[in-house]
This record gives sequence, structure tokens and C-alpha cells, in this order.
Amino acid sequence: MKRLLRACRWSGFFTLLLCSVGATVAQSTAGYGDWQLHLPNNRARALAEAGKRIYVATEDAFFFYDKELNTTQLLSRRDGLNDAGVSALGYDPNTEQVLVGYRNGNLDVLRADGSILNISDIERKQITGNKTITHISFNKGRAYLSSSFGLVVIDMAKREIRDTYGNIGPNGVPVVVYATTVLDDVLFAATSAGLMRGRITDNLLDYRRWTIDLPAGATSSPYRTLTTQGKNVYAGTNGGAVRCFSCSATPWQPLPNTYAASYTQLTAAAAGLLIVGDQKVLLRKPDGSTTQLLTAAQSPFPQAALQGQEGAFYVADFQMGLVKTMDGQQAESFVTNAPAFARSFSVLADARSNTVDIFSGGYFNRYLQQDWLGGFFEYKDGRWTNFTNDNVPPTPGLPRFKDITRGIRTVDGTLYIATYGNGLLQWKGPEDFKQFTQGTPGVTLRSAIPTDPNYTRITDLTTDAAGNIWVVNRHPELKSISGLHLYNPSTGVWRNMPYFAGFDNLERIVVDDNGYVWVSQSRTGIGLIAYDPINQNIRYFTTGNSELPSDEIYDLIKDRKGNIWVATSKGIAVFADPGTVFLPDGNSFQQPLVQRGISTGFRALLNEVVKTVAVDGGNRKWFGTERGLWLFSEDADEDLLYFTTENSPLPSNNIVDVEVNDRTGEVFVVTDAGVVSYRGSASVTEGKPDCAKVSPNPVRTDFTGQVGITGLANNGTVKITDVTGKMVYQTRASGGTVTWNLNDYNGRKVQSGVYLVLSSDADGKNGCVSKIAVVEK
Repeated sequence: MKRLLRACRWSGFFTLLLCSVGATVAQSTAGYGDWQLHLPNNRARALAEAGKRIYVATEDAFFFYDKELNTTQLLSRRDGLNDAGVSALGYDPNTEQVLVGYRNGNLDVLRADGSILNISDIERKQITGNKTITHISFNKGRAYLSSSFGLVVIDMAKREIRDTYGNIGPNGVPVVVYATTVLDDVLFAATSAGLMRGRITDNLLDYRRWTIDLPAGATSSPYRTLTTQGKNVYAGTNGGAVRCFSCSATPWQPLPNTYAASYTQLTAAAAGLLIVGDQKVLLRKPDGSTTQLLTAAQSPFPQAALQGQEGAFYVADFQMGLVKTMDGQQAESFVTNAPAFARSFSVLADARSNTVDIFSGGYFNRYLQQDWLGGFFEYKDGRWTNFTNDNVPPTPGLPRFKDITRGIRTVDGTLYIATYGNGLLQWKGPEDFKQFTQGTPGVTLRSAIPTDPNYTRITDLTTDAAGNIWVVNRHPELKSISGLHLYNPSTGVWRNMPYFAGFDNLERIVVDDNGYVWVSQSRTGIGLIAYDPINQNIRYFTTGNSELPSDEIYDLIKDRKGNIWVATSKGIAVFADPGTVFLPDGNSFQQPLVQRGISTGFRALLNEVVKTVAVDGGNRKWFGTERGLWLFSEDADEDLLYFTTENSPLPSNNIVDVEVNDRTGEVFVVTDAGVVSYRGSASVTEGKPDCAKVSPNPVRTDFTGQVGITGLANNGTVKITDVTGKMVYQTRASGGTVTWNLNDYNGRKVQSGVYLVLSSDADGKNGCVSKIAVVEK
């Protein structure tokens, strides 16, 4: 799971832009059955140095920078972490351990030998309010953790909680602790009650043992930052100066030339005091002079800073990620090639162009406007290209598209992008695009607010066999006006379909193999509708007249047999043989029954909030729920895999969207905390099979992963033999791919040697032979 990234040097805004967008080394594709993280690491918040490594916590990821190799590596549960969402970091020199604090109060201890130990007491404890760890300081083998519920003391040697101080404010009221530091035997705390201190040797559970030196203001405390440097304690006063407790006979004297409206961190360094505030980093030297490290272009939004043992300065910047400088003049920024934002709404995977697009925007759960200008992110040839308002500035012809919902590609590769407010965009690149919205000549789309075209809301779109674009234009405010539109790209002609009940309040759409259109009503409506645009037939489905588990529908898809699958707030349903939908005795929706595995006899995913469904090359079904990601068999009668944050690098169990790249078998998973991909075992072979693609090859006998053979005849028979023709293993391809774990029929690892992969389609045709070399370790 290593994700290596070379550093990229920059100086000034234009080069900075190139660095963050396209000058990093692309991430490699994951092996079969493995995961790849696609998380941005640019929004950095906290730093900690441990030997040759600088650990960095960002809003969306956690990684370390190797000072010797000049590379970075993303870290996740796959690397042994016990959670996601790092909020605070610290390094204890006494025990040589890194303490990682998470937003949910969970803690990990990263030891020098590479092991990771978990301290979950805070996470498991019933506490009112959030448990986010916001700051960590150390003294003599103890860690002092700041949080909204008070102060927690950890014994780093025993890795256990020693004390918790909560009700230490005036008269024993609870306080929020923002930061702490220790000088000799005195513990200082910046709290919601003001700057406080108490002797560590006293019983600090007793609020009367604490002294409030500088009380908080009437509405909030201006004291949020603390550090110790030598024999001095420093505190930042928001809207004032840095104050020193022990620089003179009078405590908490303000220091000249250190004013800031808001401080984010104070850090002791060999070169002096590092002061982070007002979007700049100041170095206060021992002689009292101050100098600014880095320019606003080099570090526009610094959050934390430290000086490494080798003398370099490191800054966690909320836009540029980890920034390194030796002299404050030249600087390096370390950012992964990833989507610009973790926040995403949907994903489109197109096998023809081998391109994946992530759309950042959408709408809130009950269809309120977000006004999000995050753009979209495109993955091709192992690299991400971000199309945002930052790197594709608006021009007189290119508007700022807000709330992008979904997209579709036509056969010629043109991308059509739907937005919830700015209509439809025909996109061939920043220099070749066209916008369709209310008021565009010949366009039938309507705005929810007739006098303002900026509320032309498109929730979904799809293509039919003739290459037409079907567009869902949601406007429940415009009663009795159809929101279903058809656009012919070859003629440029738009058509508005006739109005039927509910057609003003639609959301999702799919066109089946018969040309019938299936559309769900918005979750403020009821159920879904099947529509025949030729004969104007229509049929409504609800929980009252079918086995739909719920009328709240999140997703619709057509599988490889032409069946229609529905994801709802209470499970899933399938309509088999959609060609019968308008017949008097036609089929209806049914809930699949699990017939194999631990859930035998139950409806598949019954009562689960299923947000999305995708089909892979083997016609198996991937379901994204609020509790993780599932893989089911073709008919959803057997659950094959179940991934959560506990057993995978998923950054969140809340799955927003899923799509499979049929060319590679990669499953792209959009969560509410970022995007990851899983290298699945099913793809689709286009054209004549070419089974020469074996990866990895050669492979060692102690290999514990999956060997993948792609380019096979779709769903064909696959036999693996040794060179004498002795059968070792036989299976059926999932689409055009087979994976093999090097085990024979009896579950024993095969010996070193050359093995033949013999494959053909169901008729015994399109056969081919591949070779796998298994070598001694």
C-alpha cells in the first residue's frame, strides 16, 4: 500500500499551480483484491517529527514525509491504523512514540519498531458532545490531550489513561481545553475559562487547585495556543499579542511585533519561537527580532509549523499541504496526485475511454441547493486531472458551474455533465464546451425559478441505444410541466416529453434494452415510473403495488441481462425481464432472497439504507450502504464480500456512489470522506480475447495476494494446469477476468514451476493459453 510521491519545487503562484495539479508522480494501480487511496493531502492541519519522518494530519488523509527519500506515503487502516480522521498529532521524545488523536476520540500509538497500539477508552466512553482531540503536548512521558470535554492525561509508557480533568472551571463548571504546556512542575491550559495553571503534584481534579491568570471574555476565550520554550511559557491572545508568562517579573507580558487577530499554533524551535497566525508564519528569534517565513503564495493558509532536527522548517498549510523550506526563500510542497477535494457526489466510469470522473457537488438530502463550486476530477492513465474553479478560471464563455450532480459519456467520448442549478454542460475540454440551460435557444429545459436561469436543476442523465441523451430536469415548483427531456447530439434538437403525474418531481433515470425509460420520483414523492416514449404507456410502482421495500429510491441501474435494479432506503429490488412491464400479466419488482451463505432465507439487504448499486463484468452487484460496501452474486442470492472501515481502508462506511471500470475491473467507491478504489476480479473483454495479460508474473511461491488474468472470453471456462497437463484448478471467469491465489483444489500452495491458463467461451471457441511462472522466494 505504499504511495510514493516525489517532491516538486516551486516559487510563485503559477508554478505552484502546476505543482499541485500535475507535477507529481502518479499513483500505481492496486493489485487484485487490494485497495488504492485517492485522498487529497493538501489540506494539512497538524505536524509531528519522529526521526527521519514528518507525520502530517490533513483534513482528508494522514501521511508521513521521509526526509531521506524525499517521498511521502499515505497511511490508512491497511497499514495498521485503527481509525480515520486524524485531528491531532504529537511525538513523545521520552518513549519515542507518536500519538495520533482522531476526531472521534480514538487514539493510536505509533512505536519506533513500526507497531501500532490502540487506546480506545475515550472513543468507547459515553460522553455528551464531540470527542475530538484538538491538541497534544508532552512532558516526562505523559501526554496531555485537549478536547471539548476537558483534559486527558496519558501514560505513554503504559499507554493508558492516567487522569481526566473536566470540571475544573470556576466553581467546578466544565471547560473546553484548547491547548496545554508544562513548565517545570506547572501545567498550563488555554481553556474556555481563560488561561489556567496548576501544579502537577497537586490534586488537579479539584478545581480549587487551579489558578485562572487571565479570564476569558464575556462571549469566548481569546486564548487558544500555548507552548514552552526553555524557561518561558508563551500564549497567543487572539486580537492581541503573544504573551510570555515568565519573561519578566510581571506574568503574561505581551511581546512586541507579534499581534494577530487569530493564532493557530505556537511551537518552540531551535531557531526561536514559531508563531502561526493571521495566515503567516513568524519566527521570533532569541534576540527578540521577528521575521516571516515563506510568502503568502508559498503558504497561503498555514495551520502549524515545526523545525526539523536537520534545521529545515516544515509548515502544515490548508491549501498547499506540507511545505518545506530551509531558508524561508525557496520551498517545496508535497501533494499527492488526487482529486482536489474529498467531498464528492457521484462517479462515472467509462470503459471505452478508460476514464473515471468524480463529480463534486450535488444537493442536500432533501434537494436543497448547496452552491458548491468544487468542479470535477478525471482519472486516466493512472493520473488525476482536476477541473475546478481554481485551475480552470472562469472566462467570458466558461461559467462557474455549481453543484455538479452526475455525468455520462457518449460513444465519441463527449462528456455530458449535469448540474443542480446551471443546467447541462457538453464538455470536450476547457476550450470546447457548450452549456444548455433555460434561455439557451432551442433548449426545452426549465428553471425552478422562471425569472432566473441559474436554477435549471438536472438530477440525472443517461443515453439510449440511438445515442440520445435523456435528461431529468427537476422542478416541483412548476406543476404539470414535464421534467423529462431528450437531446439528440447529432441534430442538436431538444424535445420535452409529455407530462404525466409526477414528471415534475423526478430524480434518477435508466433506459432499458427495449427503449423503455425508468425514472424514480424524488424521495419527496412516491416510488418510480416506467415509461414507453413510443406508445406513451406508463406504469407506476410503489410499496403498495409491488415488492419495492421503500418508496424512497436512491439509485436505478440496468444489469448485463437487461434487468432493472433499485436501491432504496430499506433495501433492494429487481425487475426481471423489463420487456413485460406493460403487459397485462407482466412482471413486477421482487426483493432477492439470499439462498447461500450466513444470511440464507432473508431478503438481501432488507432494511439497509442502500445508496447506490453498480454492476461488474461478471454481472455481480456492488451495493453501497450507510454501513459499508457489499458485493453480491449476479442475482443477489449470495453475499460475497462486505467491506467496512474495520476491515478495509474505506475512509467512511457511508457509501455515496459506486462505479466499476469494466476495462480494468477497478471498483471506484465514493464515500462521504473521500474516494478509494478496489481492484476487483471482474472485467469485460471487448473484441477478440487476448489472454496474455497476467499480473503479477512471475510470482513467488510465498505470494499471498491474487494473480489476475485478464482479456479472457467473457464468462468463459478457465482451467489451470501444470506443464504436464495435470489439472490444478478450474473455474469460470467473472466477465473477462480470473484471479488465482496459487492454491490447488485442496487449498494447498502450488510448487514452483510454469503453469498454463487454458480458457475458452461457453461454445468452446475463442480459446487462448497464458503462462504463469511461480518461482522460489
